[in-house]
Amino acid sequence: MDNVPKDPAKVAVVVQPGFVLLDVAVPQQVFGRWPDHLAAGRPGGSPYESVLVGPASEGGPLLPLGVEPLDRLDEAGTVIVTGVEEPAAPPDPELVERLRDAYDRGSRMVSICTGAFALAAAGILDGRSATTHWYWAGLLRDRHPLVTVREAELYVEDSGVFTSAGVLAGTDLCLHLLRLDHGQAVANAMARFLVSPPHREGGQAQFIESVPPGDTEGISGVITWILEHLDEPLTLESVSRHSHMSTRTLRRRFRAATGTSVMNWVAAQRVARARVLLETTRLGIDDIAHRCGFGSSESLRVHFTALTRTSPSRYRRTFAD
Repeated sequence: MDNVPKDPAKVAVVVQPGFVLLDVAVPQQVFGRWPDHLAAGRPGGSPYESVLVGPASEGGPLLPLGVEPLDRLDEAGTVIVTGVEEPAAPPDPELVERLRDAYDRGSRMVSICTGAFALAAAGILDGRSATTHWYWAGLLRDRHPLVTVREAELYVEDSGVFTSAGVLAGTDLCLHLLRLDHGQAVANAMARFLVSPPHREGGQAQFIESVPPGDTEGISGVITWILEHLDEPLTLESVSRHSHMSTRTLRRRFRAATGTSVMNWVAAQRVARARVLLETTRLGIDDIAHRCGFGSSESLRVHFTALTRTSPSRYRRTFAD
């Protein structure tokens, strides 16, 4: 593979016959033209150049939506393959070939929902972990045994190849890519515009089984209280006391609502707050650690590195204003 990185800001969103409309709309919103209050004077209204591409259908172009020919993939540094309603049908042969060529040129390869089937058909997922919609995960595993299918995840990143689970998990992945490219503060701003959490904890396993009625009762208030008290020492017991639930009930309801444990969720929110402070202030690491509730700079470094795979100081050098 050609390891020379392409410009990830040049985005091609691949639309296939039988496409899922929401799979196309989300990356267009995140990587297309931004509203004025987010664009903040960026040329073209976005830090990205986004184009829709797709194979020709019988009798003419795929869609009357400005979908351009597949040769536009040659220019793309980020290729996002959106999902289809019937992934059991083989993907377009020319698309498969051009996806492989884009990967060999060093493009960042991304799939949303059942778009993973096209990446797998191109051999891009061989030897990698990947995810797709839980309903189709068994088919992906059967069709492509060299792929390690992790259907419990909302999205998976493996050696620069990104796959996401069903439909709305594409939002999680697009925000993750935005965070990688431009930092937490920009991802937070886009998430607020989309009325979406910047990062959802847990995986799609929380959606495979139905949640027992009432299991999420009272959790939204607990979450709000935690966010207002992140800088304070928080334990499962202290959150339990505030929620007026036993620790056992709190654990069950919190996991049903978020897909993760109380303290793992607290640590993730503290890291997210630390990211914003590293990007937007000149506060020292010790001060940031205390403002985020870590208690010490060492605790901040441990949790920050575990979740972001980089240190606070390196993160600041990358994303500070």
